[in-house]
Amino acid sequence: MRKKVLITGGAGYVGSATTRHLLSLNYEVFVIDNLLQGSEGVTCFMGYPTYKFIKGDINDYDLVEELIKKVDYVVHLAAIVGEGACKKEPDLTRKTNIDGTKKLIDLCSKNKIERFIFFSTCSSYGVQDTNKMANEETQLNPVSLYAESKISMEEYLKKNYDPELAFTILRPSTVHGLAPRMRFDLIVNHLCKDAILYDKLEIFGGNLWRPLMWVGEVGRIVDIILKSESKLIKNEIFNLGNTNANMKKREIAEIIKNKFLPNVNLEYSGEDQDLRSYKVDFTKIETKLNFKLEKSIEEAIDELLLSLKNKMYSDPENKKYRNH
Repeated sequence: MRKKVLITGGAGYVGSATTRHLLSLNYEVFVIDNLLQGSEGVTCFMGYPTYKFIKGDINDYDLVEELIKKVDYVVHLAAIVGEGACKKEPDLTRKTNIDGTKKLIDLCSKNKIERFIFFSTCSSYGVQDTNKMANEETQLNPVSLYAESKISMEEYLKKNYDPELAFTILRPSTVHGLAPRMRFDLIVNHLCKDAILYDKLEIFGGNLWRPLMWVGEVGRIVDIILKSESKLIKNEIFNLGNTNANMKKREIAEIIKNKFLPNVNLEYSGEDQDLRSYKVDFTKIETKLNFKLEKSIEEAIDELLLSLKNKMYSDPENKKYRNH
């Protein structure tokens, strides 16, 4: 039997890439999205016989319940994403990231959904001592409303679910690479854009650490979790990424220059206003679920630069490619 999965926020950057992967594996994919970030992550899949799009908001209780009754699994990505977007729209952030998530969790429990995957964030670790790796047991140190909203929903999920519901919490690395709904405001994508458009990379806070991951990896881990034995994934938290993919911001720029664009100018311009710096330990997901990143940052950068050189995006600076 083909399994049915609901992806909330399936029109977004991560959601559209995840949708693409699950469709390729013959899942029947239902997507609910209010199209706040546009429809490019939806229109490319219209016509697939196993794809169903529903325009709507996760706060629409009756609509969401109607959808949940049709599916086996729920992957919850719908959110106001990123520090900047949440700071700009704090009320909408609370309505979506907190109120909507609570309703969704309650409906999944009520309707006996088999598996529920909640996407939190590695930015919950905030500012950490980077001489140590942050693992799933490390005390969280959120420095933004975005991270706070995600942490509060981790706690709500742990306290307010039906015991029959197998939930999994993922704290993903910073993603990069091409997706049906594109973003150029994430660190790797942003640097590739600037390198092509301006032949210059201005690096703020070059020694700050980030864990990095190709956006296509998200669909892979969702499939792994949905197919894993319950005992491996039930009520578990996983950092999502690989330990060897932690990188300083300046190192990303140096890869672009040294391996692809030797004529680009690097400028190191002091501190970043965003002081988050954290190195993350992914041993748990690497060993328990045998999860290894499929695409290197060099391969993803190569694809990004190819798309920009060939003007596949008419105006990469357009605000539609940013979350705020």
